[in-house]
This record gives sequence, C-alpha cells and structure tokens, in this order.
Amino acid sequence: MNKFFKAFAFVVAVFCLTWVGVLWWWDKTARDVQSADMVFFLLVWPLLLLVGLLALRWGWRFVAARQLLAASAPAGSAASQAATTGNADAVTQESLAKHAVLHLVNAATLSVTGDQIDSLLDAALSGKPLPEPDGQLLNDEGMPVLCARIPDKTLPLDNVRAELEALMPSVKQRQAEWQSLALEIAFVRALAALQEPLLAQRSWLLALDAMIKGEQGDDEIAALANLPPAQRPPLPTVRVLLGWPAHWSLFEQAMARAWAEGLLSDPAVKMTEAFDLSYTAVLGAGEELWVRADQFSQSAVPPHWLLIAACHSDIDQARVDALSGMQQLFDASARPSARMVGEAAVSVLLAKADWVAPQELDCTPIKLHRPALLRRDKPIESSGKIDHKDIAQAMAQALIAAQIEPDALSSMVCDGDQHSARLKEAFGLMSEALAHLDPVEDIRLLGKITGYTGAASWLLVLASAAAIVKTNKKCVLALGLADSTLRMALVLKPMEQADAAA
Repeated sequence: MNKFFKAFAFVVAVFCLTWVGVLWWWDKTARDVQSADMVFFLLVWPLLLLVGLLALRWGWRFVAARQLLAASAPAGSAASQAATTGNADAVTQESLAKHAVLHLVNAATLSVTGDQIDSLLDAALSGKPLPEPDGQLLNDEGMPVLCARIPDKTLPLDNVRAELEALMPSVKQRQAEWQSLALEIAFVRALAALQEPLLAQRSWLLALDAMIKGEQGDDEIAALANLPPAQRPPLPTVRVLLGWPAHWSLFEQAMARAWAEGLLSDPAVKMTEAFDLSYTAVLGAGEELWVRADQFSQSAVPPHWLLIAACHSDIDQARVDALSGMQQLFDASARPSARMVGEAAVSVLLAKADWVAPQELDCTPIKLHRPALLRRDKPIESSGKIDHKDIAQAMAQALIAAQIEPDALSSMVCDGDQHSARLKEAFGLMSEALAHLDPVEDIRLLGKITGYTGAASWLLVLASAAAIVKTNKKCVLALGLADSTLRMALVLKPMEQADAAA
C-alpha cells in the first residue's frame, strides 16, 4: 500500500508539473490553443515524459546492478575474464584474498547469563532471562529501568577498581585536565567484566607456548637462550585489538589500555618472553573493530595471532541519565525501539589459516570467512518502513566469500532484539532467503537477552555462532544488527567441511 501511494504521488507530480509548464508557455507565447494541442500537451506529452523518466530510472538501476554483479562475481568467472584480458594473476590474488579464512581457536565471554556461551544460547532459545526492572537504576519518571545486569558477585569490582586507582597517577600526568577526573561506575564494571575473558586468552597462549617448548627439549631451549638477542628467532606476534564503548572519554580510553596492557604483559607470567605483543584500540561498534581485525589479517605481514577483546556497560545511573537525555533509553510508551541497557565482555583468539594445532592440544578451530559490511540508508530507529534489503545484501556477499549456497547454512545467530525493527529485519531475511531454517530452533536473537552491549555485541555473536558450529559441524551465519546503521554478515564453517571451490 505504501508503494502504491508513492507511485500515485509520483504520477500526479509529473502531470501537474507538466501542465503548469505548458500553461505558462501558452500564456507567454499567446498561443491559439486548439483541441489537438490540449490532447497532445496535456495528456500525451505528460505520458511520454512519465515513460521517459521511468526508463531513465530503470536504466540507472540496470547499470548499478551490473556493477554490483561484476564486483561480486565468483572467483571462477573473474579469473576467466582476467585470462582474456591478460590480468589473470592479479585477479587470482584478489580472489584468494576474497575467500581467505581465519581460524577462531578460543573464545571467552561474560554476560548476564554467566561465562558459558552455551548458557547464552540456551537463554536465547528459551527467551529467558529477559531484561528486567532494575533495583537501582531509575528513569526520568522515577520508574525502574529495564536492563540486563551481570550479578555484582560475578564481577571482581573491588580488585579492578584498586588496579585502576593504582594506575591513575601515571595516566593522569599525561594531561593536565585529567587531574580532577574520577572513575565512573559503568567504566569499572565494563573492565571488571573483561578481566576473566582476557586472562583466559593469556592462559591459553602461555599453555600453548609451554607445550611447544616441551616438544623442543631442554638442550634446544638452552641453545636458543645462549644466542645473542639479534640472532634469536623472532617471537610469534600477537596483535591485541581492544574495542571500547563509543562514549568513553580520552581519559577512560587511556586508563583502559594501560590496565589491559598491564594484565597481558604482567612480568610475573612472562608473557612478553613468549610473544611479541602490540596493541591497538578501536572506539565504536563491534563491526568497526572487526573491520580493523580483517585489515590486519590481510596485511603484507599478518600477525601470528589476533587477540580481539571488547567490553561494554551502561549499568550506571549517570549513563542511564545520559541515554535518556539523548532519547536513546528504552521506554515502552515513548521510545519502544530504543536501547535496553546491558553489559558484556568478550575475547576471541584468531590464528592464521596455515596454523596447525599440536596433536596433544584440545582445540577445535572454526573457520571464519571474510566479513561483508554495509550501512543502512537510515537508522533502524527511524520512522517509516523498515526492510531487510541491506542485511540481505550483506548476507549475499558473505555467502560469496564462503563459496556456499544459502541452503548450506544450518542456523543463524545475530544480536537483534525483539522490541525494535531489528526483529523484522532478522525474520524478513529468514522468510525470504533462508526459508529452510526453522524460525524458532535455528535462529538465536542474543540482543533480547543481553540488552545493548555495544562494542562487545558482534564478538558475542561470533563466539556464540562458533559454539554452534562445534556442536552441529555445519555452517552458521553470523549477523550484526545491534548498531543503528551498520550491518555485518559472516559465515563460520567447521574445519571438516571443504570449500565448494575445492
């Protein structure tokens, strides 16, 4: 019905504008208007103009579609075309990059359902626990705010606050205007949630290093230690990507990075003796964090390991007041599509595609294909019609990167919720392109359980999708819907499944 009214309004506008122009021309030229003139200029001429505009619109869309088809053509047709033009080598390299993979070897999470990913998946399937009225946070009307709070007893709040306060003097001396700043509650909660996921990755890497050194033998290790530093083989590189909430100040970013570096580079555990660590922080959505990770993985000299971690928390009265002031806080009557506040922390460890796990290591890597990222033409919270064309296009590109058909997908995991138009996006995509999936059993909407988790949201989707792949040994589609405009899609595969091209 909406399309009908838009089309009708377009036709009326063309006719009216044509009539106004013709009448103005007749008046200016003092034309002696005949019946044939009235039929041609007031009826035939507007119809011809309408047909011409529609043809121009169709031609524009045809050219755009051809360009999109050429950009997303399969590797085989691209290589054939390149062979004809003499650029086969260049296109082969481009195709290899398009279909490159990474291995997800370890994931650690903490959310409202605890530190077990399976618990979050079970909660998304059963639909509980949903965000509930908080006992401490209130909205502008003095009513409890719906939120997904991690139980305080689960978080090492006192320890993390003490660590941060110990770091404050050295961080504050960098900027004079930081001297009077204090630690916000939500900031401490976010880092407290991130502590265990980061420690889990540190322990995993150190255990792997000990296993490798155990295979070398004491004599070989001693011989390497006796070499001058310049002659020793380089340490495996670990690029640490840290995702921070978009609202964090420069002071909070500096504090969080100093804290994370201290946690991973603690001299007592000798992490820096086993790995060459480097750090990069990204402010904003989890999709932007993953784009940076993809860039590092495709660089000329990619790191041996990518450790990606993110955290978020809005569980703080100051944050609730700020969200309410920006009209972003959920209100069933006034803002039904806005955020339900939540908190979470996630870390994932990625290895290069050629990494082979030691036989004695209990590890089941998951293949991650290249992501597809698009931007909606308007925020999801906007009024008017909301469709799923953007996420459908992102999924199509992700399937091309993974070289599979839609029916090869066994399930879908996303960070959509059930109170906003994100639900319409997710189920619109399923009904149109993934009709073979069961809308209850094969889809997990994490956002309806966790609330809004910012930079951690996308990593939470990936960790959950990887857990499903480990269980059913089939491909899973991961979708990023939490951001207002960004839409990301990525395919995860089990190691046992070969690519279609092979």
